[in-house]
Amino acid sequence: MAKKLIDIEVPQSVLSDTVFEVVVKIPYDTQIKEVITNGKEKPLNVRVILILPEGFQLAFPDHILPEINKKGNFYFQIYYPDKKKILW
Repeated sequence: MAKKLIDIEVPQSVLSDTVFEVVVKIPYDTQIKEVITNGKEKPLNVRVILILPEGFQLAFPDHILPEINKKGNFYFQIYYPDKKKILW
């Protein structure tokens, strides 16, 4: 999985105080399952680490556009508590 090529879509330029979307596509076989602690199978857990450039930060939840929220199926969190620009 670590050697898979990914496709990332980001805007070429962003105005200050603007919320934008980053789309990461990882081609993998969605039929592959992983075994969890209780011995059952579940869909493969695929994650990406995103490092934001200097001056950028994760948008506050009330600033995220409704059309982005409706897409669903995304989850992100800060990777390190002291490094808020690294997300996963």
